[in-house]
Order: sequence, then C-alpha cells, then structure tokens
Amino acid sequence: MSLTNDNNPRVEVTMIFADCEDPMATAVEWAQSIATSRGIDPSKDQVVFIRELRHAEPSLSLKSAVYLAQMTARAYRTEGNTDGTGIKSLPDTNCNIP
Repeated sequence: MSLTNDNNPRVEVTMIFADCEDPMATAVEWAQSIATSRGIDPSKDQVVFIRELRHAEPSLSLKSAVYLAQMTARAYRTEGNTDGTGIKSLPDTNCNIP
C-alpha cells in the first residue's frame, strides 16, 4: 500500500501518523522536535527544514513535507513557551512517531 496521495498532502501525513489519537497535531509536534533537535527555525529555513523532515521520514513526499513544514512554521510563530523560543516541548505520547 502506498502512503502517497498526490492530491492531498494532509491525507498522506494523517496516514503516516495514523497510530496517534490526533495524527495532525502529533505530526506537527514531531516536526517541531526535528526543528529543535537540528537547530532549525521552520519559519526562516524552510528548504533545510523540508530536507530534514524528508530525511527523518523518507515516506513523506515533497508535497506533504512542504505542507507539514508550513503547518509547523505557523505553529512555531503562534505558539510560544516561557523561554521565548516559540517551540513547544514534545509531549509524551502513546503512539509510534516515525
């Protein structure tokens, strides 16, 4: 079964994180953890961030990686934490994150 869906990157991302209660929220949190661990600002280093997402999860198509990077950058800009970095901590989850 192929995970790709050329028409809807949200479907592909949801399928990759299907074991999670809220696949999209988990995908964004996972992507934020990639950005944090690699010292990438998702809002400024989009090309590097997309490359790192695809490296970390090879089943992501380019279109889906771009979509996930955009969602993460939006969350990065709108969600701050107490230390001012703008990156939420990855919560404990009971699902398998790639």
